[in-house]
Amino acid sequence: MDSRRGSKIKRETIVGLPVIDGKTGKKLGVVKDLYTKEQSSHLEGFYVTNKGWGNKTIGIPFDDATVGCDAVIAEGELPASHIPQQVPGDGLVKLLNKKVVREDGVELGQISDIILDPLSGRIEGIELSEGIIGDLISGRRMMPYEPYQQNDSDFLVITMEQAENIVSGNRGIKNIFFNKLE
Repeated sequence: MDSRRGSKIKRETIVGLPVIDGKTGKKLGVVKDLYTKEQSSHLEGFYVTNKGWGNKTIGIPFDDATVGCDAVIAEGELPASHIPQQVPGDGLVKLLNKKVVREDGVELGQISDIILDPLSGRIEGIELSEGIIGDLISGRRMMPYEPYQQNDSDFLVITMEQAENIVSGNRGIKNIFFNKLE
């Protein structure tokens, strides 16, 4: 992971990675999801599920793990007391697929992923999609993360100031073409 140090990664890149005990080399399971404390901008840990009998889920604190390109390395097998109070499906995953709407009613896109710093665990931003055609033409955009009030609605309403901080991912056919001309 040396070439990626300090880089940002997406939640979808981490989900499904194997979790390996760094001391014994034993596979503990796979990352099922990530969890945070409510209203926090830092990753608290990983929900890890083993595919054996009972399909049990444990929580591994972020401070006890290292995120690599191909696996998450944990500092030893953790006891059941490390199961977080949240259940998988709460927190960050509730943001996925919500439509982002500016306070004046303009729709800005749909949340497609969460962007993290794998070294610090800081949640850096939210990736916005405008659909397949919009993503192909303009690329996806990133909105800086703020601990948003979680609700069960299908929309995340943001202020005009928050909307001004949305940046282009600088991908997409239009961006590639215009960058080649310069």
